[in-house]
Amino acid sequence: MIKESKRLRIAILGSRGIPARYGGYETVVQELSTGLAREGFEVYVSCESRGLKMKPFGTYKGVRLIYFPVISAIRNISEVLTYDALSVFWATFKVDIIYMVGQASILTLIFPRLLRKKVVVNVDGLESSRRQFNPLLRFLIRFVETVAKKIANYIVVDSYAMGAICSRILNVTPVYIPNGIREIKPLDNEMLRSFNIKKGEYYLVIARLIPDNNIDLIIEGFSGVNSRKKLAIVGPLDKSRYVRSLLSRKNEKILFLGGIYDQRLQRTLRHNCFAYVHGHEKGGTNPSLVEALSCRSVILALDVVFNREVAEKSALYFKKDPGDLKKKIELLEGSLERTRLMKDAYTVYKRKYTVEIMLDAFTRFIMGIEGTRSTSKCPNEK
Repeated sequence: MIKESKRLRIAILGSRGIPARYGGYETVVQELSTGLAREGFEVYVSCESRGLKMKPFGTYKGVRLIYFPVISAIRNISEVLTYDALSVFWATFKVDIIYMVGQASILTLIFPRLLRKKVVVNVDGLESSRRQFNPLLRFLIRFVETVAKKIANYIVVDSYAMGAICSRILNVTPVYIPNGIREIKPLDNEMLRSFNIKKGEYYLVIARLIPDNNIDLIIEGFSGVNSRKKLAIVGPLDKSRYVRSLLSRKNEKILFLGGIYDQRLQRTLRHNCFAYVHGHEKGGTNPSLVEALSCRSVILALDVVFNREVAEKSALYFKKDPGDLKKKIELLEGSLERTRLMKDAYTVYKRKYTVEIMLDAFTRFIMGIEGTRSTSKCPNEK
């Protein structure tokens, strides 16, 4: 435990809250916040509360949970801004350091900066390039990304490749802090029966069902393969046009399991799949890919710089072409390299993405902010 940190108060804002129920990003926030609490920091995490009624403050493994309202059942831009603005206003008067994950609400951080609070922003990728947003919204997001370097004391990235992009586009040198995922053993394989799948007899996708994650490409590539295996897709089935188009491809071999937020159940699905297919093309270090490494999954990943940085030589990479994915699946089913790929995946995880590695990097960074310990230089400090 770091004795100097006991009086440091940190608010982690911008996620949907903990315990993690929504996805890999919330899992990273959960591991980071609870780890910092164990080290002696006073940690707060903003959490969503549906409707106008405020929930009482709570705790989770030493982390203080602060609930702020989200009015409707569907998160849109205005709700995100309102939720983040309320949490930032509260944190300004309560904590020493504000750590915002994502930059959609960067303008709300002007207020704490005027009051000389330390503001750290994890950019979580350049959202302005995502295909899910219309041109006007992409333009507005690009403006917000540009403003981020003016408002934040520090810009944090979880990927060296994303750091290079930030350096080029935003003209800053960010601080690198890796994502950390805790290794969880699988549960009883019998639970797979409820999904109508068997151990080693399915390919697995775990992702938000949005265009940038290329679920349509994965379905088309898999559909062209003469395989007895199934394709199990885990992700929330919202009412978007894209999701409706995906569901039209559903059959006895292409299964949509919906959103599954029980982390142990997700890990069981990962541990028992024939291969995990990762089609994400945007963002930095995606937590879902890191989880695949920690579960020793055989990985088929879209060939982009972010995925290659994470998985290195422990994955088979396919181009953004259904035909190339088909070839890679056929190669994998006839390959004897599965054991090597599984071993390499776990080796990469242990070397780069454990919770302990993330906590060590973040703690050194935070103590550097306070001047009690040196940390990597971040030229965008104001």
